[in-house]
Amino acid sequence: MHNVARAQGYAVSTVRSNIIHNQFEKGFERSGTPNANKNPSKTVTSRKLDCPFRLYATKYAKSTTWTLKVKNPEHSHDSTENIMAHPAFSKFNEQETSQIAQMFESLLMPRQSQAQLFSQRESDRPLIHQDIYNQVRKVKKGKLKGRRPIDFHIDTLKEENFVLSSERDAEGDITSLFFTHPVAIKLLHGFPHVILMYCISKTNNYKIPLFHIVGFSSTNKTTYGAICLMKNETEPSYTWELNQRIEKFLNNTNLVPPPVIVIDRYLALKNSLKKLFPDSKVVFKGDDQSVEKEIKNEAKKIFEDIGEDLFQRSMAEITPIIQHFQDVLTGKVPIDQIPKSQEDYQYFEHPLECKNICGRPPGAKNKNEKKNKREPSRFEII
Repeated sequence: MHNVARAQGYAVSTVRSNIIHNQFEKGFERSGTPNANKNPSKTVTSRKLDCPFRLYATKYAKSTTWTLKVKNPEHSHDSTENIMAHPAFSKFNEQETSQIAQMFESLLMPRQSQAQLFSQRESDRPLIHQDIYNQVRKVKKGKLKGRRPIDFHIDTLKEENFVLSSERDAEGDITSLFFTHPVAIKLLHGFPHVILMYCISKTNNYKIPLFHIVGFSSTNKTTYGAICLMKNETEPSYTWELNQRIEKFLNNTNLVPPPVIVIDRYLALKNSLKKLFPDSKVVFKGDDQSVEKEIKNEAKKIFEDIGEDLFQRSMAEITPIIQHFQDVLTGKVPIDQIPKSQEDYQYFEHPLECKNICGRPPGAKNKNEKKNKREPSRFEII
């Protein structure tokens, strides 16, 4: 039946069946009426075109053959020449289903799985990319074994010997989760001087904040520290997490508070860190302020006690040095044109020798410049 329909450019599917009496009502893939769009704000499509074709297949108990009866031979659509238009011809068999599950366990991407399956399939069986994603989704759902994704995640962390702590509400839902690995704790013991803290909220299905703690090695490489799932990014939430999770984590692992903590422009996190780690220096990362403005802000705190006039005279003397310093870092002044005898060379001698720290990351302020040029932020100069 399927081979005959395929030769005519159609695909047969089961509309309804009665297994007890061995009766099947067959129709084409485009039979039936489209479902009503319950959300008018979204544009939805359907393959159903209300095709009237019907075919009944019956096998009686005392017979070894099937009886076919065509109820309506008409179609409401034309036949197709490309079999890729019929998903019924691209279904996976048991061997391919098992192979996709093994590829998923090996962390292969769906496009890599598609290339391997395509080389093993017959030429008359199409392979649709979306079918692989759908099968991977079924594999993920099977691994949950009825558990919620967050509970499956916690069980996996326990199996991998992660150090974790969680908080649940009255209904049993997890409101906070903190976890790290023993190897990460050793790395933080070896490099406790600078810690980077940042929060992202669009990398999971629930859109909840994901708080990261990252360390820096002596080779200027980042090392994983810990991860914490939070309720929200408000100051009370940060304060509670820092007190209940971070402080206990530092005490239980004998870690000293980091001298320097680098964060994004999260004022709520900054205020919470000042309460918990008053002796640590909190530095903003990747801000858009120029070097001159940052230095002026720091210098003003020093000179505010000795008078505004002295502060203005001091800034008038240091402004040319700051400008020269910016020109060198942004490439406006070639390095070979800087005389060694110049008085202000001492201010940018070290950054020139450490280009990996003072490099020019992607993202230009001026659209006319190349993308690898922009004013360095304060954190990039340190």
